[in-house]
Amino acid sequence: MMYDRGTVMPTGYKWREIVDLPEDVNSLTNNELQPLHRIWVEQKDTLADQRVIEEFNRQLRREWAIETGSIEGVYFIDRGVTQTLIEHGINASLIPHQANNKTQEHVAMIIQAHADVLEGLFDFVKGERALTTGYIKELHAALLRHQDTVTVVDQFGGQFEKELQKGAYKITPNNPKREDGSMHEYCPPEHVASEMDRLVAWHQSHIQRAVPPEVEAAWLHHAFTQIHPFEDGNGRVARAISSLILIKAGWFPLVIKLEEKAKYIDALECADAGDLRPLISMFTAVQRRLFLAGFDLAYRVRPPETVDAAVASARDLLIRTGAIFPKEWLSAQQVAQNLYNRTIQRFNYAAERLRAEIASVRPDFRFDVILGDKSRNGEIARIAIAGELHYSSNLSGYHQLVELRFRTSRNAALVISFHEVGASYRGIIGVSALYQAEGDKAIPVCDEVFQINYEEEQPQAEARFDPWLEKSIVRGLALWQRTMVGEIGPKNRV
Repeated sequence: MMYDRGTVMPTGYKWREIVDLPEDVNSLTNNELQPLHRIWVEQKDTLADQRVIEEFNRQLRREWAIETGSIEGVYFIDRGVTQTLIEHGINASLIPHQANNKTQEHVAMIIQAHADVLEGLFDFVKGERALTTGYIKELHAALLRHQDTVTVVDQFGGQFEKELQKGAYKITPNNPKREDGSMHEYCPPEHVASEMDRLVAWHQSHIQRAVPPEVEAAWLHHAFTQIHPFEDGNGRVARAISSLILIKAGWFPLVIKLEEKAKYIDALECADAGDLRPLISMFTAVQRRLFLAGFDLAYRVRPPETVDAAVASARDLLIRTGAIFPKEWLSAQQVAQNLYNRTIQRFNYAAERLRAEIASVRPDFRFDVILGDKSRNGEIARIAIAGELHYSSNLSGYHQLVELRFRTSRNAALVISFHEVGASYRGIIGVSALYQAEGDKAIPVCDEVFQINYEEEQPQAEARFDPWLEKSIVRGLALWQRTMVGEIGPKNRV
């Protein structure tokens, strides 16, 4: 939606020129994706049936094509239909009737245009072309080739449709109105060309500086959206050019799901305020989710034709079944065990503080640290939490638990679970945090799984893990506090 020059309203966010990344770009990321990428490169060629990888990539590209329009409200497709389209292809007959007067066929054409653009990004990377303002205009025209108009709001608040200029910079302001009535101000039309030239020039300098892909993708996305150079479709172009950076690194396209929209907007607003780290963290979480999904693909045995191939096949079969695994993968378990011990120490500290501050005046309250309680009900809860965090847990292999139990008027527990990721151990261990009050369903404490991999050194893993663990404990204590609200009345207080 855009506004003409006559519109007058309070400004909630005033446009500022884009700024370059700081010199110390590595301070913005924990670099956890680099070892995951190395593992992916090592392991994807060993997935015996390459058709599995090809189907995985096809479905991922369909998901990108669907979600990049859903998140902008271009069309309305719920999660169930989205999953059907991902699995079976973009078929107009599977798309529900729209509330915005678009036909099913029109929606299918829009999604297919998105899919074609993504295929073009892969071709762009193969051709080793440099990102230019001209190519960004091409992306805009291609993404919006089935959209002919844009909604405009006049100075009296009335809405009307005007012809959309595809692949051309805006000539009037496109500052959206927020829910509180204020205006979010983007780059004025007269400065767009110079700002876009600066965006591309800085991006080229970042290539020379070897800026980490997740940092560059987030910076480029945010700087582009600050400019908002086109009348409409800026979000789709931003996700496309961010995907271009990630694809060039050998990673996956940027898939932001509709249910992640609020978090996505919050991260962009943090970037508006000068803090790019939440957006980098979100992009990192998306890539982590996709790497873990890739590791979890089915493995099949190729028919061997030589003695060496037969021996390798037998070895790989034993690896896939968990009977043996490469020595280097053991390092992930060693790192996990050290982080498990750090968790025990931190839980013991929290329990001691709870006893000193609460149990000392309320002796019927107990706070205990329990190790390794692997009941069947607990396993079901941990598997369910893994599903909510978009990965599969394997509790039959390496599996360690530590619980902080709250034995009060209503029992509860904060649980940290260390376990293998995927149906077959590939040197990746996940750590999840969940909270469960008596009689309630277990819920995730953190919205992302912590991953341990065999490529990462212990100090780097600890530097990532300690903040994650602290956040998990703090959130777990907050959840316990909420559980206690209403459970303890004044008559029970000492």
